[in-house]
Amino acid sequence: MKRGFSKFRSINTFIREHLFEFGIIISALIALGATAYCFSIGMFILVPHFFYIPIILVAYRYPRRAVASVSVLAIGYFAEVVFFSSGGGAEAANALSRIAIFFIVAVVISNLSSRLQARENRYRGIFETSGPGIFLFSSKNKQIAEMNPGCFAMLGYSKGEALPQEVSAIWPEYPRFARALEEGRIEGLSCNLATRSGTPCPVLLSADLLPDREMVCVVVTGTTKLKQAKDQLRRSEETLRIILNTTDVGILLIDSDKAIVEANEAAVRLFGTIGREYLVGLNSYGLVAEESQKAIMDYRERVLNGETPAPIECMLRRFDGTVWPAEIAVALLTKGENVLEQAVISFRDITERRRAEEAMREENRRLAVINEVMAVAAASRQLDVLLRASLEKTLALLDFELGAAHLMHPGNDRAYLRASVGEWAVPPVVHRDEPPYSHILADGEARFVDRIHEIYPEYDALGIRSFASVPIPGDGGPTGCITAASRIRETIPESERLILVAIGEGLGNAVVEGMLQEDLEAALASANRYLEEAEAATVEVNLYVDILTHDINNANTAAMGYLQMYLELAEPDRVLVEKSLSAVYQSSEIIRNVLTLRQLKDGPIELRPVRLKPVLRRIRSYYADASIICEGVDVVVHADGLIDEIFANLIGNSIKFGGSDVEVTVSVREDEGGMVSVKIADTGPGIPDDLKPRLFERNQRGATNKSGKGLGLYIVRMLAERYGGSVQAGDRIPGRPEEGAAITVTLPRYSPWRK
Repeated sequence: MKRGFSKFRSINTFIREHLFEFGIIISALIALGATAYCFSIGMFILVPHFFYIPIILVAYRYPRRAVASVSVLAIGYFAEVVFFSSGGGAEAANALSRIAIFFIVAVVISNLSSRLQARENRYRGIFETSGPGIFLFSSKNKQIAEMNPGCFAMLGYSKGEALPQEVSAIWPEYPRFARALEEGRIEGLSCNLATRSGTPCPVLLSADLLPDREMVCVVVTGTTKLKQAKDQLRRSEETLRIILNTTDVGILLIDSDKAIVEANEAAVRLFGTIGREYLVGLNSYGLVAEESQKAIMDYRERVLNGETPAPIECMLRRFDGTVWPAEIAVALLTKGENVLEQAVISFRDITERRRAEEAMREENRRLAVINEVMAVAAASRQLDVLLRASLEKTLALLDFELGAAHLMHPGNDRAYLRASVGEWAVPPVVHRDEPPYSHILADGEARFVDRIHEIYPEYDALGIRSFASVPIPGDGGPTGCITAASRIRETIPESERLILVAIGEGLGNAVVEGMLQEDLEAALASANRYLEEAEAATVEVNLYVDILTHDINNANTAAMGYLQMYLELAEPDRVLVEKSLSAVYQSSEIIRNVLTLRQLKDGPIELRPVRLKPVLRRIRSYYADASIICEGVDVVVHADGLIDEIFANLIGNSIKFGGSDVEVTVSVREDEGGMVSVKIADTGPGIPDDLKPRLFERNQRGATNKSGKGLGLYIVRMLAERYGGSVQAGDRIPGRPEEGAAITVTLPRYSPWRK
């Protein structure tokens, strides 16, 4: 049944929406049919009036189509006139005049209808797009006639959905207000409408009869969002109140008469009262210290003139009369244009900030004084100049008249005066256990004495009123102290005490460095004295060596010549002569080795290209009576003028240890890697295996009674290493040392790019 009712309502709605179209079509058909019938029976007078009904309907409903629709009706009417008329042109002319009237009526009515529809569309647009919900119902049958989208959405209906017919279906309380509505309008009524699901919807309702008193227009505004907004506003106010009462910034709200209207917890606490009620109503200027009131007034005037000045600092007064520094900012709350309603004053206690600023100023002053003193100290190189300059700068910056600097070397119990400023009897030497210096020099603690004449009466004769002494730290404890005194000031402020301690610490490194420099200079002077004495001794030794190497060598040369001549001219006892000649040769060899060692020790190494063949030829000619064979290539090695000593010692040893029948072979060959090997092999007694590894060490002597002083082979090794080579002892026949020795010297071959 419910489905049938809905279907019936849909059909009814369809007929109601298309009623005009049906009326236009039916009236047009009736006009055309009636006209045809009347013309057929000869009636031509009242017939045209039938066409006014469809013309008026179509011009009203469809203003823009009125001319086209009238043209269709006019054509039909004129065709019937022509078809049924027997009067000729008169009836046609009358028909044309009536058709003209048709068009005039259509144009007039369509124009009026267009204007009416435009106005209706305008109000329809307002009705459809209005934010509040609007619905219309009949004042007679109480049926709902229309509803806008806002009302649809508010009540939970879709736009095309059929609405309840009775107004009480959506406004259950309507019967209570029906009589009041008939007597006048209802405005701002708080009530509940029924949604589609049956739940109540709280609204503010206004209703009024339209001018025709046939319809009632109801405007409703949902209060759910309004309540939410109020709740949100309330929560915001509570949050703001919590923030204002938990912040450490004091806030006062004052009116145009400068009276306090509101105050937060911080303001109550900062002004030293127990509740906001003690502040509300007071004149805000009564809380400003007298010396800051003019500044506050000037600041307020600047704000009233539209400026936005930065917060200012001033002094405020607590309820107990004490004053405290604060930073204040003012913001205006205006009512209308340039009409002051209230002002918000925010302020914070800046006592700690001022203390921090004062501490920062003191720290900056301390650093500035220390930097100036350290700059003076850094500019001085000598310790005495450094101490005096630093002391003078310290006294000048800290306003002292007297000063002294004592230094104490490690392990010493006495500190000696190194610098003093001012005319006073400063002790030249102080003992580390002597008061008041015992605290400084023994314990490493700064000592400050105010009104020193009361504690140490012995200083009263000096006229000193205050005394300060700070240690100069060293590596193992205090290395001295800086003392400052005044005949005027009786006390030393804490800030200056800190500065003096910092100056003492800052001078520590410079003083220790200066003392080390003095010790170094003293050691250097002592070393120079010893060097001068050593140089004098070296000159004297060189003189003796020159005498030995020159004069004795000359005597040995003459003795060898005479002995050689004696052997050639006579028939002496050859054994004695040969022993004498051997001793002279040995003396000459020792002198030559000493000269070589001396040349090795003196001067830088200057290597050059040296051909080996001429060197070996000279050595061979020196031992003309010996059997010496030279074989191999002629090469150029990297050496200097002492290279002869290598082969003179090696060949000389082979002849000396091998005897008169020894045979010596010198072999030269080029090795890979740019080296040259020179092998000196002999047929002598050879070298024992246990002696070969240490043969070239200094003072190492052979096993025979012909061994020398152990210098020759040592010199060979030194020269080989000097040239970048090496020397090695071996056997002429490997594995058979009794068959003779073989010494191999390796030397670098000369190349143009070798340095």
